[in-house]
Amino acid sequence: MCTALAVLYPACLLGAILALRLIGEKWWVTGAALYLPRVGFAAPLPFIAVALAALRLYGLLWTQLAATLIILFPLMGLAPPGRAQRARGAPVLRVLSYNINSSVDGIVEEIDRYSPDIVILEEMSSHEPIELSLRPHYPAVVVSGQFLVASRFPIVSSHDPERVTYHRHARSPRFIQTVIETPLGRIAFYAVHPLSPREGLQDLRGAGLRHELLSGRLFAGINATKFRDDTELRELQVKEFAEAAAREPGPTVIAGDTNLPDLSYILNRYLSVYQDGFAKVGAGFGYTFPTDHRRSPWMRIDRIFASKELSFVRFDVGHSIASDHLCVIADLQRNDQGRE
Repeated sequence: MCTALAVLYPACLLGAILALRLIGEKWWVTGAALYLPRVGFAAPLPFIAVALAALRLYGLLWTQLAATLIILFPLMGLAPPGRAQRARGAPVLRVLSYNINSSVDGIVEEIDRYSPDIVILEEMSSHEPIELSLRPHYPAVVVSGQFLVASRFPIVSSHDPERVTYHRHARSPRFIQTVIETPLGRIAFYAVHPLSPREGLQDLRGAGLRHELLSGRLFAGINATKFRDDTELRELQVKEFAEAAAREPGPTVIAGDTNLPDLSYILNRYLSVYQDGFAKVGAGFGYTFPTDHRRSPWMRIDRIFASKELSFVRFDVGHSIASDHLCVIADLQRNDQGRE
């Protein structure tokens, strides 16, 4: 029995990865599972390892080492350090993206900590206090709906896309495009924030997760309608900005709260053609949400992507809990520079 469990455990982990990656948002069960803390997959690990040791089945401990590696890397997204290569003497552009969750206090201080050249903010309810604080350092500012883009360099143009039709209703595509003349050349920046799964996940919880499980309502998907509808709309919004970015004639950066965790089917279907800054040069887990005084974040949904004309040379995640998201910061260079 213990031998079978030892072998089946890493096999089940691999199966979970395939289900999340290949099915993901196409089925509400795997779609909802994308947003759960992945550390939960490690729950059986100590019990199986202790049982193997107690039964002196030392030759099977490798299965638990394999399980540990599967959990840490593909499931939890651990990235090793030391992968960045910087072109000496070449210009660097620093981009910061931050879902501020309608907050004001502490936001500008966190931005100043990293001194970015380009600031992209999402989910603003009142832009005036932050805009006034940023203006002395960022002469070019564009505000549109929930988005603010501030730049040390000239903004050439800004475009609000048309609304998208979903179930016969006009809905916001939840992105804007801004073209900026930077030291790396003219770059199209897409500030994005597709629809959150939060309300749909709350509906799934219903009267409480324990009640929904014991009653069988959770498995029947009785409360899954909102989650499915919001997932479809989120995919449509991602598709819209991905297709718009693909039409750009030059370098492109996509930044914002994507609401797409690692292994997301939607993420890989529409955005895998772009470099993910953290995946390229980040280190650790890079989690950005949710964060507050009581808990640490457990998913990476705030991202910065770049087209092939650009290279990531550094990627950081902020520390302030002024918002329920952590900001993300990327240093970029042109891809035609010689690397150290």
